[in-house]
Amino acid sequence: MSQTAFALDRQGNITANPAVTTVVFTAHNRRDMVLDAIRLALGQTVPVHVIVADDASSDGTQAAVAKSFPGVTYLRSEVSRGPCYQRNRGIERAQTEIVFPLDDDSMLVDPTTLEIALGDFAAADVAIVCMPFNNVLQDKRIHHVAAQGRPPETIDFAACGHGIRRSAFLSVGGYDEDLFYTLEECDLALRLLDADGWRTIFGTSPVLHHMQQVGKASDIQDYTGARNKILFYYRYAPKRHMPLRIAGGMASALILALRRRRPMPVLRGLRDGMAKVLSGKAKRDPVKRANFQAFLDQR
Repeated sequence: MSQTAFALDRQGNITANPAVTTVVFTAHNRRDMVLDAIRLALGQTVPVHVIVADDASSDGTQAAVAKSFPGVTYLRSEVSRGPCYQRNRGIERAQTEIVFPLDDDSMLVDPTTLEIALGDFAAADVAIVCMPFNNVLQDKRIHHVAAQGRPPETIDFAACGHGIRRSAFLSVGGYDEDLFYTLEECDLALRLLDADGWRTIFGTSPVLHHMQQVGKASDIQDYTGARNKILFYYRYAPKRHMPLRIAGGMASALILALRRRRPMPVLRGLRDGMAKVLSGKAKRDPVKRANFQAFLDQR
């Protein structure tokens, strides 16, 4: 049974149609922005069911969404569980095969974006489509575009602009919630590739606007970025390469911390990552050598 999609007609009225696809917005204390994002999603040229997965917002997001968009499915956590958890809950709730798990600052400014992105899933072995996007508040660079002369496959992508084949996603357990934030996209794409040859590709849809702030600094991003490098290489690297990869990941994290002059979150992340490895609590599940090399070639 398909979910009901809600779209906007030319007069701005909400109309109901069978859902062709689902958009999951992860939200946290950006009420006005997520309202804009929902409005643009409902204005797409295909019927869309919208799910908001709220990570313990305290700014009235839930009431505002309910008032403006009563047809939206709203999932809320009373404590912060992180974007991986929220994406997983939203995709689990979706009833369409193709789902677009976007951030609350991901704006589908072209109404044909999802229609074209759905076409990028035509090949049966495509699990993830990376939608072109621009951090419009920062620069004019377009991300998620294949380099000239390179194949369209990738492992490294940003969650702010992507679509997922739900059955493939669920078959590998979705996003790793232990990662919380940072490197979770590479982790998912690598597991999909290694499990059954599922491909992650660059898409052809119009450019999505990602409203990421200029000079954004985040302790949690610095912490998880450092910690997750250790956990990622420990889990997936071939045994004889693993120590060197971990050492390289630690060095690159430290260099970045010094450049930003904010070393403490990084140091805590490196400490906790190594503690998890040394205590035996970290996962060890090396992937095929060729797949790990494919990941390294894109870093």
